[in-house]
Amino acid sequence: MSHQESFSGGTTSRPGTTTSKKLTGRGFAIRIGAFFGSIFLANGIMVFYALSTFDGVETENAYSRGRAYNHVLEAEAAQAALGWQVEINTSPTYDQTEILLDVTVRVTDRDNKAVALAPIPLSLRRPTMEGIDASTTLTPQGNGFYAGTIRLAKAGNWLAWFRATTPDGRSFVYEERLFVPRRPEEPHTDGRGS
Repeated sequence: MSHQESFSGGTTSRPGTTTSKKLTGRGFAIRIGAFFGSIFLANGIMVFYALSTFDGVETENAYSRGRAYNHVLEAEAAQAALGWQVEINTSPTYDQTEILLDVTVRVTDRDNKAVALAPIPLSLRRPTMEGIDASTTLTPQGNGFYAGTIRLAKAGNWLAWFRATTPDGRSFVYEERLFVPRRPEEPHTDGRGS
């Protein structure tokens, strides 16, 4: 039996075989266009969600605050010259829905003598979450100690910040990272399983 090859439309066919379509320039252009179109669509969706969920503003009036930064540096140098030391101690008590954090702050000078301050407004901010910040006023307890209780929604890392004022009107700003442990019976939710 002789095999005859016939040419039709640029494809070779033999008896008993099926013909395959040859990739033409138009088909190639459609496939390339679909490929890059899907990439542009995915990128467009990601750009939309990135821009609609975070506006990029970290600090209101950043330009004005940046220009005034030399004053901030001068104030920090004056504060460092005071030689004051701050010690923050915390003790958590766990409620059903929140954490009651007893906070004690001791402020001393370079000679380890107590520093007299007005009641201290303390704020705790969550570095990674908005809307759950908390604040309280620490009242003088004597000998440089100030104490108060603050209600927190979650355990974890917090940024403690206060601006205290001396009786003669000097200002003292302090910031420290605090870690508040979770309830002892609360399971870990970090995906590691323990």
